[in-house]
Amino acid sequence: METYRTWLHLFELLPYYSWIIDRFHISTQIYQQTVNNRIYDFDWIENALKKLGFRLIFCYRNPDSFEKALEKRLQVSGNPSQYRDLQKFIDEQEHFRRAIEKSSLCTLEVDVSDYDIQRTTEHIASWMKETGGLWADY
Repeated sequence: METYRTWLHLFELLPYYSWIIDRFHISTQIYQQTVNNRIYDFDWIENALKKLGFRLIFCYRNPDSFEKALEKRLQVSGNPSQYRDLQKFIDEQEHFRRAIEKSSLCTLEVDVSDYDIQRTTEHIASWMKETGGLWADY
């Protein structure tokens, strides 16, 4: 918890920086719940992030596209054996979806199944602009 408090303090000290944070508290919630059967209340983190204007973007893929994605992933993976069971990744994605649905942060879900990076980035940038996520609001 101290690590999260430290990160939040850093975000508060540097409110005009642009931050891109991969997973953060939701990843911890899912890991702790699925691996250690622990449930942590991170409302305090969400409230602080919300106050700072953070947004949550959930990039997901259609479960039918995991097999095709595997081909590309294996080209860059340092541990290809972890991909033997794709159902594990599909299930994890659903855990993320359920956790994100409970989030109080302004959220966008983006289907990245088609590998269209330009479409995806333009969609995210437009949404950030529309929701006021490109400038500080305090």
